[in-house]
This record gives sequence, structure tokens and C-alpha cells, in this order.
Amino acid sequence: RKLKAAQYTAAHPGEVCPAKWNEGAKTIAPSIDLVGKI
Repeated sequence: RKLKAAQYTAAHPGEVCPAKWNEGAKTIAPSIDLVGKI
């Protein structure tokens, strides 16, 4: 799972995988609005 997340973020700049992410699940686009909320 961690390897798939690392490969996904390398292939999709500007997106990050949340904790317990599985392939095919939603990702997060980091922004200042998310600070302190997740």
C-alpha cells in the first residue's frame, strides 16, 4: 500500500494520499485551507 501511494504521488504531482489510502480511493489536493483540519 505504501509503495502504491509513493508511485501514485510521483506520477500525479499536486496530489497526496491520505493515511490508510488504497489504490483507487480519493486523494487530497494540499491547500492552506486544510491546515489543522485533517
